[in-house]
Amino acid sequence: MSASEHSVFQENAARAAERSEAAGDWRGVASARSMQAEIARAAADLVGAEEHLRAALSLYVALEDTYSAARTLTSLAGLRFAVGDYAAAAELNRQAAERVPGDTTALTGLAYAEWQAGSPADAEVTFSQVLRWESDTAPALAGRGQVRADLGNYAAALDDLDRALKFPLDRDTEADARSARALALAGLGRIAEAEAELAASSRIDPGRSRTRLRGGQIAALAGHRDEARAEIEHALQDRASLSLAEQDSASRLLTRIR
Repeated sequence: MSASEHSVFQENAARAAERSEAAGDWRGVASARSMQAEIARAAADLVGAEEHLRAALSLYVALEDTYSAARTLTSLAGLRFAVGDYAAAAELNRQAAERVPGDTTALTGLAYAEWQAGSPADAEVTFSQVLRWESDTAPALAGRGQVRADLGNYAAALDDLDRALKFPLDRDTEADARSARALALAGLGRIAEAEAELAASSRIDPGRSRTRLRGGQIAALAGHRDEARAEIEHALQDRASLSLAEQDSASRLLTRIR
C-alpha cells in the first residue's frame, strides 16, 4: 500500500467513525476502528493498528458483543506475535478462547504462541484440542507436526505433516512443514527422503533459519558433523526466527558436535 493510498483509506475510515459517533452508533464506531486497524497493519503501522484495535475492543466489551470482542483479541494477539511478544500473544488468544469456547482460530494462535515462547509440550496439547474439534485444520496439523518432530515423536509428526501438506498452505508454513517432515523422515532413518524434502523446503524460502536448523539436525543424524555444525551456526545467526525451545535445542546440539 502506498503512502497516499494509506492516507486516503485512513481518512475515509476516520470519517466513518466520526459519523457513527455523531449518530450514537457505537457498533459502527467499533467497526470503523477495526477497519482503521486493518489499514494501519497493511501499511506496517503496528503501533497504530494496536491503538485502533484496543479502542474497538473497549467498545465491543461495552456492547457485550462477545464474538466481536474475541475476534478483536485474536487480531491483537497477531500483532503481538508479529513483534515477538509471544507471552502477550498467548494471553490474548487465551482470553479470546475463554469468550468463545471452541474458537479454533484463537486456540491455534495460542498453540503457536506457546511453541514460540518455548513450551512445545503445551503447544502440542493445544493443537490437539483444535484437531479434536476440526480434524482437518491445516495450520493446526502443520503446527502439531512441527512440534512433534521437535520433540522426537517422528512417526506421529510425519502423519500430521503428510495430512497438512494435502491442503494449500502459505509460503512460510509450507516451508516449515516440509523441513519438519524432513526431520521426521531422518529421525525414522529415511535419510535420502529427508534430504529431498529438505531441498524442497529450501527452494520455497532459501536461507530460512528454521530450515537451516533442521538441516543441521538431519546432518547430525546422518553423521555429517561438519555440515551439521555449519548449518546450526548459520541458523543461530537469526535467533529471533526460532522458538526458544529451538534455540535451546540448537545450542545443546552444537555443544555436542563441536
